[in-house]
Amino acid sequence: MPAGMKGCALVIGCAGHVMRDLAIARELGDYAKTYCVKYAGVHWPGDNFVWCTLHPEFMDKYEGERRLLGLSSKYEIVAPLEGELGSHAKKGRIKRRVSYRWPGMNASASSGIYGAKVAIDDGFQRVVLVGVPLTEDGGHFVRKKPWAFRDSFMAGFKLALPHIKGKVRSVSGYTKEVLGEPTPEWIAGGC
Repeated sequence: MPAGMKGCALVIGCAGHVMRDLAIARELGDYAKTYCVKYAGVHWPGDNFVWCTLHPEFMDKYEGERRLLGLSSKYEIVAPLEGELGSHAKKGRIKRRVSYRWPGMNASASSGIYGAKVAIDDGFQRVVLVGVPLTEDGGHFVRKKPWAFRDSFMAGFKLALPHIKGKVRSVSGYTKEVLGEPTPEWIAGGC
Protein backbone atom coordinates (compact mmCIF):
# COMPACT_ATOMS: atom_id res chain seq x y z
CA MET A 1 0.00 0.00 0.00
CA PRO A 2 1.29 3.49 -0.80
CA ALA A 3 2.33 5.77 2.03
CA GLY A 4 -0.55 7.71 3.57
CA MET A 5 -1.74 10.67 1.56
CA LYS A 6 -2.07 13.99 3.30
CA GLY A 7 -5.64 15.00 3.86
CA CYS A 8 -8.88 13.15 3.77
CA ALA A 9 -10.81 11.74 0.81
CA LEU A 10 -14.56 12.14 0.29
CA VAL A 11 -16.65 9.34 -1.25
CA ILE A 12 -20.03 10.43 -2.62
CA GLY A 13 -22.66 7.70 -2.99
CA CYS A 14 -26.18 7.70 -4.37
CA ALA A 15 -28.51 7.51 -1.35
CA GLY A 16 -31.60 9.70 -1.35
CA HIS A 17 -30.15 11.96 1.34
CA VAL A 18 -26.72 12.39 -0.26
CA MET A 19 -27.05 16.19 -0.44
CA ARG A 20 -27.83 16.38 3.28
CA ASP A 21 -24.84 14.14 4.01
CA LEU A 22 -22.63 16.25 1.75
CA ALA A 23 -23.63 19.46 3.55
CA ILE A 24 -22.76 17.84 6.89
CA ALA A 25 -19.39 16.60 5.59
CA ARG A 26 -18.49 20.02 4.20
CA GLU A 27 -19.21 21.60 7.59
CA LEU A 28 -16.78 19.15 9.19
CA GLY A 29 -13.74 19.85 7.04
CA ASP A 30 -11.97 20.00 3.71
CA TYR A 31 -11.10 17.07 1.45
CA ALA A 32 -8.01 16.47 -0.63
CA LYS A 33 -9.78 14.33 -3.25
CA THR A 34 -13.34 13.45 -4.24
CA TYR A 35 -14.47 9.99 -5.33
CA CYS A 36 -17.94 9.77 -6.90
CA VAL A 37 -19.76 6.47 -7.12
CA LYS A 38 -21.83 5.44 -10.12
CA TYR A 39 -24.66 7.89 -10.81
CA ALA A 40 -23.30 10.49 -8.36
CA GLY A 41 -20.61 11.19 -10.96
CA VAL A 42 -23.25 12.23 -13.49
CA HIS A 43 -24.33 15.10 -11.26
CA TRP A 44 -21.13 16.07 -9.42
CA PRO A 45 -20.48 19.72 -10.41
CA GLY A 46 -16.75 19.54 -9.75
CA ASP A 47 -13.91 18.27 -11.88
CA ASN A 48 -10.69 16.36 -11.30
CA PHE A 49 -12.56 13.67 -9.37
CA VAL A 50 -12.29 9.90 -9.46
CA TRP A 51 -15.44 8.22 -10.81
CA CYS A 52 -15.69 4.70 -9.35
CA THR A 53 -18.01 2.03 -10.69
CA LEU A 54 -18.69 -1.65 -10.29
CA HIS A 55 -20.76 -1.36 -13.48
CA PRO A 56 -18.62 -0.16 -16.39
CA GLU A 57 -21.38 -1.27 -18.77
CA PHE A 58 -23.37 1.83 -17.70
CA MET A 59 -20.56 4.35 -18.02
CA ASP A 60 -21.11 5.35 -21.67
CA LYS A 61 -24.70 6.28 -20.78
CA TYR A 62 -23.63 8.07 -17.58
CA GLU A 63 -20.94 10.04 -19.38
CA GLY A 64 -23.48 11.07 -22.02
CA GLU A 65 -25.86 12.30 -19.33
CA ARG A 66 -23.03 14.28 -17.71
CA ARG A 67 -22.17 15.89 -21.06
CA LEU A 68 -25.83 16.89 -21.56
CA LEU A 69 -25.69 18.66 -18.19
CA GLY A 70 -22.68 20.63 -19.45
CA LEU A 71 -20.39 19.41 -16.67
CA SER A 72 -16.62 19.01 -16.81
CA SER A 73 -15.06 15.99 -18.51
CA LYS A 74 -12.02 16.15 -16.21
CA TYR A 75 -12.36 12.94 -14.22
CA GLU A 76 -10.80 9.51 -14.07
CA ILE A 77 -13.02 6.42 -14.40
CA VAL A 78 -11.94 3.50 -12.21
CA ALA A 79 -13.48 0.03 -12.40
CA PRO A 80 -12.59 -3.43 -11.07
CA LEU A 81 -10.27 -5.82 -12.84
CA GLU A 82 -11.82 -7.32 -15.96
CA GLY A 83 -11.61 -10.86 -14.58
CA GLU A 84 -13.66 -9.85 -11.53
CA LEU A 85 -16.67 -8.63 -13.49
CA GLY A 86 -17.22 -11.03 -16.34
CA SER A 87 -18.37 -9.89 -19.77
CA HIS A 88 -19.82 -6.52 -18.67
CA ALA A 89 -16.32 -5.29 -17.74
CA LYS A 90 -15.58 -4.03 -21.26
CA LYS A 91 -15.77 -0.25 -21.58
CA GLY A 92 -13.62 2.12 -23.59
CA ARG A 93 -12.80 5.01 -21.25
CA ILE A 94 -11.83 3.11 -18.11
CA LYS A 95 -8.62 4.85 -17.06
CA ARG A 96 -7.60 2.52 -14.28
CA ARG A 97 -8.46 -0.92 -12.90
CA VAL A 98 -8.55 -1.54 -9.15
CA SER A 99 -9.75 -4.76 -7.56
CA TYR A 100 -12.92 -4.47 -5.49
CA ARG A 101 -11.55 -7.16 -3.16
CA TRP A 102 -9.25 -7.01 -0.21
CA PRO A 103 -7.49 -10.27 0.74
CA GLY A 104 -10.03 -12.87 1.82
CA MET A 105 -12.98 -11.23 0.07
CA ASN A 106 -15.14 -13.15 -2.35
CA ALA A 107 -18.09 -10.72 -2.52
CA SER A 108 -18.60 -7.04 -3.21
CA ALA A 109 -19.28 -4.69 -0.32
CA SER A 110 -21.23 -2.17 -2.51
CA SER A 111 -20.19 0.58 -4.91
CA GLY A 112 -19.73 3.04 -2.05
CA ILE A 113 -17.32 0.76 -0.23
CA TYR A 114 -15.56 0.17 -3.55
CA GLY A 115 -15.07 3.96 -3.76
CA ALA A 116 -13.52 3.87 -0.28
CA LYS A 117 -11.25 0.99 -1.35
CA VAL A 118 -10.01 2.95 -4.36
CA ALA A 119 -9.28 5.95 -2.10
CA ILE A 120 -7.40 3.73 0.37
CA ASP A 121 -5.48 2.08 -2.49
CA ASP A 122 -4.61 5.61 -3.65
CA GLY A 123 -2.96 6.14 -0.27
CA PHE A 124 -5.60 7.94 1.79
CA GLN A 125 -5.70 6.84 5.40
CA ARG A 126 -8.90 8.78 6.18
CA VAL A 127 -12.03 8.52 4.03
CA VAL A 128 -15.48 10.01 4.68
CA LEU A 129 -18.59 8.40 3.16
CA VAL A 130 -21.60 10.53 2.23
CA GLY A 131 -24.71 9.00 0.71
CA VAL A 132 -23.44 5.50 1.57
CA PRO A 133 -25.63 4.44 4.52
CA LEU A 134 -25.97 0.78 3.45
CA THR A 135 -29.61 0.83 4.49
CA GLU A 136 -32.57 -0.31 2.45
CA ASP A 137 -34.48 2.86 3.30
CA GLY A 138 -31.55 4.99 2.14
CA GLY A 139 -33.12 4.87 -1.31
CA HIS A 140 -31.55 6.53 -4.35
CA PHE A 141 -31.38 10.26 -5.03
CA VAL A 142 -32.81 9.84 -8.56
CA ARG A 143 -35.02 6.75 -8.44
CA LYS A 144 -36.50 7.66 -5.02
CA LYS A 145 -37.25 4.09 -4.05
CA PRO A 146 -35.79 1.74 -1.41
CA TRP A 147 -32.48 0.04 -2.14
CA ALA A 148 -33.66 -3.53 -2.60
CA PHE A 149 -30.13 -4.97 -3.00
CA ARG A 150 -28.76 -3.96 0.40
CA ASP A 151 -28.70 -7.46 1.89
CA SER A 152 -26.74 -8.86 -1.05
CA PHE A 153 -23.78 -6.63 -0.08
CA MET A 154 -23.69 -7.32 3.65
CA ALA A 155 -21.44 -10.40 3.43
CA GLY A 156 -18.89 -8.38 1.44
CA PHE A 157 -19.17 -5.47 3.86
CA LYS A 158 -18.40 -7.73 6.81
CA LEU A 159 -15.35 -9.08 4.98
CA ALA A 160 -14.22 -5.51 4.18
CA LEU A 161 -14.53 -4.31 7.80
CA PRO A 162 -11.03 -5.31 8.97
CA HIS A 163 -9.59 -3.34 6.04
CA ILE A 164 -11.64 -0.16 6.48
CA LYS A 165 -12.22 0.10 10.23
CA GLY A 166 -10.31 3.13 11.52
CA LYS A 167 -9.71 4.49 8.02
CA VAL A 168 -13.31 5.06 6.90
CA ARG A 169 -16.09 6.93 8.66
CA SER A 170 -19.60 7.73 7.52
CA VAL A 171 -22.07 10.57 7.94
CA SER A 172 -25.22 8.39 8.01
CA GLY A 173 -26.94 5.06 8.38
CA TYR A 174 -25.57 1.63 9.13
CA THR A 175 -22.08 2.59 7.96
CA LYS A 176 -22.06 5.43 10.50
CA GLU A 177 -23.13 3.01 13.27
CA VAL A 178 -20.42 0.49 12.39
CA LEU A 179 -17.54 2.71 11.23
CA GLY A 180 -18.14 5.78 13.36
CA GLU A 181 -18.88 9.38 12.57
CA PRO A 182 -16.23 11.74 11.21
CA THR A 183 -15.19 14.72 13.31
CA PRO A 184 -13.31 17.85 12.28
CA GLU A 185 -10.27 16.62 14.23
CA TRP A 186 -10.30 13.21 12.55
CA ILE A 187 -10.70 14.73 9.08
CA ALA A 188 -7.80 17.09 9.76
CA GLY A 189 -5.57 14.18 10.72
CA GLY A 190 -6.00 13.94 14.45
CA CYS A 191 -7.85 11.38 16.55
